Amino acid sequence: MQRRYDRQIIIQRKTLTQSSSGEPIETWADLAYKCFAFVAPTKGTEKFAQPEKVASQETTFTIRFHEIPSASRPLAPGDRIIYPVDGIAANTQSPAWYLVYDIISPDEVGRQVDLSIKTLRRADVTTT
Repeated sequence: MQRRYDRQIIIQRKTLTQSSSGEPIETWADLAYKCFAFVAPTKGTEKFAQPEKVASQETTFTIRFHEIPSASRPLAPGDRIIYPVDGIAANTQSPAWYLVYDIISPDEVGRQVDLSIKTLRRADVTTT
């Protein structure tokens, strides 16, 4: 299947730094900034949890394998993808919640040809 790598994504990894007082601070660093990807939504789910309604969306992003620097491989479930990236600066720490996709599993396609990244985007909506 011919894929069109016509969307841009940002792949980030969580790192821990320290404040001046020594308190650990979570920060996000870009592994790949605005790399081209093929985006394929898979399925969505909804469930009721008292008293909230919880929805999630699975999406698969496919990128060229070498978009991720070798020092940063492999991707892990603690990493995340930001999509779409219009107006998003490098090393953004707090993008809007609906732009963040948590990585579930990255799978190599072929021999270091592509990387298929399964993700999950969660949306918690309080029912009133």
